Amino acid sequence: MDTNVDTNTPVTVIGLGEMGTAIAEALIERGHRTTVWNRTASRTAPLVAIGAEAAPTAAAAVAASPLIVVCLLDGAAVDAVRGAIDADMRDKVVVNVTSGSPAAARRTAEWASAHGAKYVDGGIMGDVSRVGTPDVLFSFSGDRDGYEAHRPVLEGLGTIAYYGEDPGFAAVEFLAQVAVGYEFLLGLLHTFALVKAEGADVAAFADRVAGSIGGYVPLVKSFGAAVSTREYGPDLGPLSVQAALMDDLISHRESLDIDTVRMREVQRLMDRRIADGHGDQGFSSLFELLDDSRPHRRKGDDVIPFGPQLIGQTEKALNALLQTVLSGRDLTEREWVSLRLASQLDDGDDLDTFVAARLHDPDVGRLLASLRDRGLIAGSALSATGAALVAEIGREIADLTGPLWEGIDERETQAATRVLNHVLDEARMLLRASTA
Repeated sequence: MDTNVDTNTPVTVIGLGEMGTAIAEALIERGHRTTVWNRTASRTAPLVAIGAEAAPTAAAAVAASPLIVVCLLDGAAVDAVRGAIDADMRDKVVVNVTSGSPAAARRTAEWASAHGAKYVDGGIMGDVSRVGTPDVLFSFSGDRDGYEAHRPVLEGLGTIAYYGEDPGFAAVEFLAQVAVGYEFLLGLLHTFALVKAEGADVAAFADRVAGSIGGYVPLVKSFGAAVSTREYGPDLGPLSVQAALMDDLISHRESLDIDTVRMREVQRLMDRRIADGHGDQGFSSLFELLDDSRPHRRKGDDVIPFGPQLIGQTEKALNALLQTVLSGRDLTEREWVSLRLASQLDDGDDLDTFVAARLHDPDVGRLLASLRDRGLIAGSALSATGAALVAEIGREIADLTGPLWEGIDERETQAATRVLNHVLDEARMLLRASTA
């Protein structure tokens, strides 16, 4: 980091939370004439005391400097400020370090360009107390001329990196780096839970893990190269060898009631890759399945509107996921539904009548007879073997489909539940009327 920067550049900082305040302090310390603005005006006082100028409005803050650093809570706060400064943006360079998505960065860049400004998006990784030192990494992308014009100023904030003219790339870098950390750390905590449940020393185990982490550096680089070229060597060892560990890894966790979602995902991907004839390749080759499974929806693609097509496509996709579980158990979907119905039957009720009323299948008798012959149903109830199988499949389905619901707001789930139940009730009424 170059601390001998041009201090003649006036800078405005909009947003004085912890990070925005630290940025303003670093700029003041380096001699920049720094104008600050915050919706809660009292937050400007400590900075004014060390040399900042407080602007009465966001528009006045923008007018004060050629370089505008925006550091707000979230995208909604950025959108709110944008409306107040539209008329004052011409010939400004906006550096927005508010956390947000790549799509949001690209939208803000379009807004800035439409108002005659250059836009640079940014992400910050590091402790707020270290802003102004090389310990904090600032990722930037967007207008190259705007970035280069004020690069000396930005270098005064920490270690900086530029990822290209696509304004979304800084957010890609930031979110991906954070995601790697969370994925690793959550897996680490689950493993700590396993070690603790076995009565072993968690702290000592953590020390040993810390000592081995350096070995992952060349592996990460080799994975990146393999994914880029789509040429997959055996890296951790052939999948056909690695797969032999998975049952033990999963059963060990299950025996201690430790989360198995990720381990089951690994096993499922390994099994698919081996079945496709790639058992000689390594762990990095699982990327091919991840890449193939993405919907690849891009800007401009049609979104299916709510209606029969969307409901039908969703049902087909969920049924396909169910089939991946049932195929390994030699069960058809109707057999699985029959077992589930058997698990819900009240004592004393007749299973054949109960299932026939719900499946509307003339071959229910043959279907249930087959399940009885396999020892999964005894009389009108699940056998012990059948109950264990239903529980095991239920857990695997929950592990497989759990990620589908992650990140969906509870209010949206409740609304979808009401709407789909209404559609289901109405459809059943229509069906009864049409067959009466």
